[in-house]
Amino acid sequence: MQQTTTNSNTTKDKKTISISEYLNIDNKNSLLKKQPTVSPELSLSQVEELAAIKQEAKRAYRRKDFVQALARFEDATTIVPGDLEFSYYQALCLFQLHQWEKAEELFRRIMELDELRLLPDVRKMLALTLLKRRRFADAEQILSDSTRDHKQDNQLMNMLGYALERQNKLAEAEKVLAKLIEKDPENSNGLNSLAFVYCRLEKNYNEALALVKKALTKEPKNPSFLDTLGMLYAFRGNAAAAKKTLGKALEHAPGHPEILAHLTQL
Repeated sequence: MQQTTTNSNTTKDKKTISISEYLNIDNKNSLLKKQPTVSPELSLSQVEELAAIKQEAKRAYRRKDFVQALARFEDATTIVPGDLEFSYYQALCLFQLHQWEKAEELFRRIMELDELRLLPDVRKMLALTLLKRRRFADAEQILSDSTRDHKQDNQLMNMLGYALERQNKLAEAEKVLAKLIEKDPENSNGLNSLAFVYCRLEKNYNEALALVKKALTKEPKNPSFLDTLGMLYAFRGNAAAAKKTLGKALEHAPGHPEILAHLTQL
């Protein structure tokens, strides 16, 4: 089974910014630079209020109180309407709250306004939102464009491989994921994803087994990796090992529909 979560292993020559890192912004070293627009003049009291709101919203986000964080970021946009930074924070909160449709709408609006592409991960977050909504063809289109612009971003490649696999474009997914592993042999999500594609193609069993076992040495309790291993065992007719491995996967992801479906197929 493939997964859409980002991988902690990245190439040394490019740093990928996580959602939480966006909230570790100070005024002197901002990762998000504002789009040059005509903004309203703020009074001293408004500036102070905005700073307080931002800090409160960041604290709420860090403690995973996304409802409170969203409300405070919305308060900030009433002071500075159209501010891309706060709009982006709102979209991140909506994403975390699984309000995929609203998050997609806001991410798309930000993309339209961010003509200079100053928010580096907004397209990645839009693609991830589309994957969550199972709109794999739409996600593929965005990811294909993004990977051409950011050839060193392994997360984008892994997401593209996932979008292709979900559409049963297995040969294309294999090509993308094999290229990813060639670039980053320690990418655990990529290792697992390629193994899963091999499993679905019913080929390269020994290589697939080696790939997923390597991924599991990095994350031994990852249910997606265990699910892939279980399916490989099933593919080779080892039902006992498959059931045991899929059962272990289910322990780490109780009620997961795809793992349950794989168990019922045995």
